[in-house]
Order: sequence, then C-alpha cells, then structure tokens
Amino acid sequence: MVGRDSEISCYQFLPSTYKAYSIQVLGYVADFTPTNAEYIATVKMEKMLKKYKPEQILLKWNAGEGARVCSSGINPNGVPFDSCAYVEKAMNYYKQLIK
Repeated sequence: MVGRDSEISCYQFLPSTYKAYSIQVLGYVADFTPTNAEYIATVKMEKMLKKYKPEQILLKWNAGEGARVCSSGINPNGVPFDSCAYVEKAMNYYKQLIK
C-alpha cells in the first residue's frame, strides 16, 4: 500500500528513506519486499535504541533523522503532518507496553 506522500509499508518509508536505510543496513539498495522492509526497520531501530531516548527515536522516525524538535504543518505535497502529536500518541502506547 502506498500513502498520500508515496510512503510504503507499515513503516511508512518514503522511497528515498527506504533506499538510504537499505544502504546503511545492507550496503546496497535491496528490492522493496515486506521481508526486506521488516529487516531494515528492525536493524535500524536496534541502532537507534542504542543511541537515543524513545521520544527522540519516534521524532526521528516520523520527521527524519535530522529532526531535533517536533513540528506541524503541510508538506510541499499538500499532506498535513504533526510530529508532535505523533510522538505524544506513540509515547502513550509505549508507556502502556512498559507497565
């Protein structure tokens, strides 16, 4: 399934992000398959867990690796975004899981 901003898979990779993460994890751009996406996301997340707090990981996953603060608005493709709400909602799920 492809989203309104061309994001793919349940991880909502933008095609350029999938390619970059694939190179970081595998050393080459792997064909997009559910198995490859799962592996790449898992390895990427494991690396992020060693370096960042949960809130930072969620922000970077949603808004890009360079994101340091949350933001909201409408992107150049006309798709609304709100990384602040994303982080807050995801942190609520996270807090339920660690109880």
